[in-house]
Amino acid sequence: MIVDNSWTNVFAPASIGNFGPGFDVLGAAIAGRGDIVGVRKKASRGIELIDCPDDLPKGDKNTAVAAAKAASRLLELDFGLELRLEKGLPIGSGLGSSGTSAVAAAKAVNILVGNKLSDQQMIDCAAEAEGVACGTAHHDNVAASLLGGVVLISTHGALRIETELTLHLALVTPAQSLTTERSRQAIPAAIPLAEVIDNSARLAQLIYALSANRLDLLSGAFGDKIATPRRIDLITGGRAALEAAHRIGTLGAAISGGGPTLFAACESIEQATAAAEAMQAAVLLEGSHGAQMHVCTLDRQGARRVD
Repeated sequence: MIVDNSWTNVFAPASIGNFGPGFDVLGAAIAGRGDIVGVRKKASRGIELIDCPDDLPKGDKNTAVAAAKAASRLLELDFGLELRLEKGLPIGSGLGSSGTSAVAAAKAVNILVGNKLSDQQMIDCAAEAEGVACGTAHHDNVAASLLGGVVLISTHGALRIETELTLHLALVTPAQSLTTERSRQAIPAAIPLAEVIDNSARLAQLIYALSANRLDLLSGAFGDKIATPRRIDLITGGRAALEAAHRIGTLGAAISGGGPTLFAACESIEQATAAAEAMQAAVLLEGSHGAQMHVCTLDRQGARRVD
């Protein structure tokens, strides 16, 4: 067998899961941060991760490996793969770090074989990898990372919400790690009906405002009555940071994914910068040992090949 030793490299952007009121059903890809996975063929069977950060697992618990295996199985490949992983995101940050690696790997394998998988198949491979590594498959993160923009998880699969609006985002990540398992445990099995109705109304408002390009309707649409109130005290300075974002006059603020990253949606780059600085200052004042801030827009491209 002749093996092509060249690498197929794919960048996948970070993402905000549970985007505002969209608990487990709405994700958004964010510009400027993400992971790169390289894939190349090898003559022997199996998936081998030959280069990745030392603090990450190199076997099936690594989501890049798990996603590449899922894609290889689906494609019925008769050759093996070597992988290399360049992490641009911290683990346990609430920015879809594990899903980002999985998406980049699934996309890279697909490009390597001539794009035989559909977008939904790649999303399923990445979600399966998250389930293997983290215990729970999150489609909102991986779908947004693959497709870019804002993505709804529906009964018809992942649907990208097309919008012409430029949404500016302020993100602050306190210096702590918050596992998906711990965040999940904070959500009770039963949610009061009034909170479900409120969240449903805000989710519908958010989707409509984006689809209709109605910036005026985005105000208040990012409020979350299900996850954020129950998880916010797991984040050092989290409550104070959201209050600071509200005082700035942002469109809304909530927890990104399972946390600890917090985000605020804003009308302008100036407002997003002010919100990020205010949120960061609030987190530090409340005792966090550090906090990174990131100001960006949506990543509309999603996962793509890079040189």
